[in-house]
Amino acid sequence: MLTLVAHFAHIGKIGYPIPNGLGYYNRRMKKRVDLPDVASERDRRGVALHAVGIRGLRLPIRLIGEAQTEQTVIAVADLSVDIDAEQRGTHMSRLVSTLYEWASTPQSPESVRALLQLTQERLRSRRAHLKLRFPYFLTVYAPATQASGLLDVDVEWDCTLNNGASMAESHFAFPAMTLCPCSKEISDYGAHNQRAIVRLWLRTKDRLPRLPEAYLPLVQESASALVYPVLKRPDEKYITERSYETPRFVEDVARELTLRLQSREELCWFRVECESIESIHNHNAFAVYESPRGK
Repeated sequence: MLTLVAHFAHIGKIGYPIPNGLGYYNRRMKKRVDLPDVASERDRRGVALHAVGIRGLRLPIRLIGEAQTEQTVIAVADLSVDIDAEQRGTHMSRLVSTLYEWASTPQSPESVRALLQLTQERLRSRRAHLKLRFPYFLTVYAPATQASGLLDVDVEWDCTLNNGASMAESHFAFPAMTLCPCSKEISDYGAHNQRAIVRLWLRTKDRLPRLPEAYLPLVQESASALVYPVLKRPDEKYITERSYETPRFVEDVARELTLRLQSREELCWFRVECESIESIHNHNAFAVYESPRGK
């Protein structure tokens, strides 16, 4: 404490900062001294940069879901802008402040575009790019007893605003379960099963990011079974029997989910991946489908 007081006392002998200013009053010189803005200096190397910004900023965000429910998530954000060849650097603190300001009130996925617009205005850039990663929790009910629990789904948003044109890609990672059709067919009894990760990348026609609520039922219908946070004995019996009655290779899951996504009117592009964390092999199995990209 004494060291801290002494430190500030030493600073006070030289000058003190002026609130909300870009300089300070120097007592020795008895005048205001402006602080140089090095980032705004002119650069003469002639190289424009496509992205300059901050990466890995953790912050809480209150997200409004599809049913107007609010959920606080701890997100990791990357935010960047482009800079012209003659601009030496950007003002990183403005990126941080803009994210904090945006996250100070509840936000919906639609508000990401407003965040990117504000970033462009404050940094005077043509392009703003946001990556946001967070776990999102969905209430899931056990199939027999209806015991409720929270299923965590990893979400990533990749959003860009470039000269007025927006792009948003959403990525979800759903936990699920697969049971091997071959194992069931060749065994006198039983079949090996395992947890799987069903990954979904999607772009929508409105060019906005999405939350995973609407896509969990499609995964449930496509896999052998869902993975549940809370299961009682009647639920374990149900899941064991359902997965045995619905055996799926990773290829089956990818194809089943593809067929369901092809009927979704809001989508303009998607990519599906199913990866089984194999229970009888020392490797995983996976299958991928990617829809054609619109011109």
